[in-house]
Amino acid sequence: MRIFAIPILRNKWAYYCHSTIPTGSRLTKAVDWSSKKWEQLGEAEPDTLKRKLYDRGNNLMNQLDYQEWFLKNVPKKEDIEYSPEKVSVFYSTCLDGLEIEKDLQHLLDEREPYHKKYMYYSAYWVPVASTFAIVPLIPNIPLAYNLFRLYSHYKAYNGARHLKSVSLNYVASPELDQILENQIFDTTDQVKLPDEIEKRFLESPKPNIQDILHQNIPGVIDLENITTISHHFESPGMEVELKRARYQMLAQIAKERFAKQKQQ
Repeated sequence: MRIFAIPILRNKWAYYCHSTIPTGSRLTKAVDWSSKKWEQLGEAEPDTLKRKLYDRGNNLMNQLDYQEWFLKNVPKKEDIEYSPEKVSVFYSTCLDGLEIEKDLQHLLDEREPYHKKYMYYSAYWVPVASTFAIVPLIPNIPLAYNLFRLYSHYKAYNGARHLKSVSLNYVASPELDQILENQIFDTTDQVKLPDEIEKRFLESPKPNIQDILHQNIPGVIDLENITTISHHFESPGMEVELKRARYQMLAQIAKERFAKQKQQ
């Protein structure tokens, strides 16, 4: 098991956990099987019901905080055959190793009680949501959503617990440095977002800017570099997680800049 801290901007990065440790958990195996079936829906033709269901489901999942996705990828300590005593955290030298160490520790301290709290909240709402099943022929969306959030908080909570129980070893990665050698990073204050984003905020308080932010923007990690990093470390899931984190970070910057401007 290893952790990566990948720079998105000069002062913003995303974590990803890559684990190949076998797990004996039936729940994890069932979810992995379901995930594979879900991804198969994405291979359907664009106009089919399967593909539309997949796209809408992905849009919902992409709204979940990228930090939660990171913690969900950390296997539960009790579910793996052997738990490592030390886990390496690899980062590019364009980032400050001490800042990463402080940030990750703060994230774990903050998210462990947070996900524990909302795990119980989601569990409390499951019986209430179950009552919607009395309506015939209509899918019980509230129940499905609460079960999804319950599992998500459960996984993130146990992921945070697991990382807090091991020794984290922070290591500068020459491989990441080589891949990102020609990449230029700006800070959140310096990065210049496309003018079209500001235009859309003037037209609507909650504009759709996904198509713009899912393109290369100067000062932000290139999408091609994300793909290269994922392939280099043989971790296909990393590409999806990093692109999700990249989008959420840029969307937050856009909201803070342009939504406030419109209010003024």
